[in-house]
Amino acid sequence: MDAMGRRGFIAGALAAGGAATLRGSQTACPQLPPIAPSKKIQHRIFWSWDHSTNWSMNVPGEQNCGVGNEYTKKFGMFELDYRRVVDWCAEHGMEGVGIVGLLRDRHGGVDAARRLCGYAREKGVRIYLIAGLFAYGGIYYEGDSPWSLTKKLRERPDWVGVGLDGSPLVYHHMGSGGTKIEPMGCPSNPELRQYVLDSLDWLFKTIPELGGIQMEAGDNGVCQCAKCRARRGQAKNPMSIEDMALIYPPGGEVIRSRSKDAWVICECYHHFLAEPCVKTFRADSPDENVHKLLAMPSSTIFQWGTGDRYKDPAKWNDSSRMLPAFRKFRNILRTHAGTQWSDGRYTFAVERIRRECRLSCLSGADFISMFDENNPFYANSEFNYLALNYFAEHPLAEMAHFVRDEMAPRLGGWEPAERWCELSTLHKDATKILAAVDEIVKIASGLSADREARRRWLQLSAWLESYRFEAKFWPDPKGHDYYFNSFNWRRV
Repeated sequence: MDAMGRRGFIAGALAAGGAATLRGSQTACPQLPPIAPSKKIQHRIFWSWDHSTNWSMNVPGEQNCGVGNEYTKKFGMFELDYRRVVDWCAEHGMEGVGIVGLLRDRHGGVDAARRLCGYAREKGVRIYLIAGLFAYGGIYYEGDSPWSLTKKLRERPDWVGVGLDGSPLVYHHMGSGGTKIEPMGCPSNPELRQYVLDSLDWLFKTIPELGGIQMEAGDNGVCQCAKCRARRGQAKNPMSIEDMALIYPPGGEVIRSRSKDAWVICECYHHFLAEPCVKTFRADSPDENVHKLLAMPSSTIFQWGTGDRYKDPAKWNDSSRMLPAFRKFRNILRTHAGTQWSDGRYTFAVERIRRECRLSCLSGADFISMFDENNPFYANSEFNYLALNYFAEHPLAEMAHFVRDEMAPRLGGWEPAERWCELSTLHKDATKILAAVDEIVKIASGLSADREARRRWLQLSAWLESYRFEAKFWPDPKGHDYYFNSFNWRRV
């Protein structure tokens, strides 16, 4: 039966009140071609901000976006949220969970971090810290600790970077992008660099259970003091290669002196095929800073963002390969699929994830990473998480294989699972939601024996209805993309 025939079958069955035809696994999957053999993306990992990771439900203080927010949940919820993340990872073969804000006084500081890291180790999962070295609060994100960069820079204003106008280099998180005001350091200051290295040593000495760190030099602006400008030259390099080269190699040495098996992840902020990367990261580069990075041990992990290149074969395709100079290292491709950064939180992003896993694998990636802030109770998020693992394991699989193997058993069969792929994407067209919800209710009514499948369908219905309800307040009859516009506050 072709796609149109299958849709016609469902429409006819529902119109006749025959929702029972969708019950359970009675709907047969058509014969699919076998999945083409290929190598796998060996490592699958999550990453998230502490303040907007909500795996415990109906909890006061929940937040659904942000990059520099206060932590607003009650004491103890941080560990409970992330223990549930760890449990899911252990059950599904995910290897690591990166956390921005792992160390905060508000949710237990070092003691809570050690308990969580130890629990994860017992489950075969790594917790790794995501931290800025010259920015983003440093190793101890927030609190009364000598290893809080924000606290230290307030005590030592002579370590703070400066802008072009000579004013202190301070980043103001705005609106739903965060609530904090964070000073940023001057990488040319030798005292600050030594402080950063000492903080890394303290970290892995104090939390031996920690699985690694994602180091970031910072991308909210760079110091414009005379020393920094002389060090960088006149080139306007948005990645601040010079700052990375100052701190990533010695930082990695300090970490490995304390923890031989720690993941040393170096954030690059761009897709590896972005023009600045292609031009800069070459073995024959005359830039000594590039050679400092390329001289790091082969166990070093460099992280690259996928961006939206998956949409355009001219920018990223099956023939694309990792930059030659980085093939000796391990490499992560990081996606923002199904998040506030890209498609929208709780959206169905499986096809995007499929493409990104395929392209990442063929490019030579060793890791694939995505946000994990949403509770998998939200079925779109659940399918996104499952898709990352599935397509990392089977990078050349097609969407239909995932529908058959992962969605159909959870949604009542092949036909309902196919319909999910279409119905779940109607949230931005309020004119289609009423009919979609009517169809969903009929599908759910045929799943009385499978309460989990029914729960997923009813949750989808409620999510779609929330967009239809909101659309009443906007002039466009299809609704307004208020989620994206409210997060990107400059467009409101």
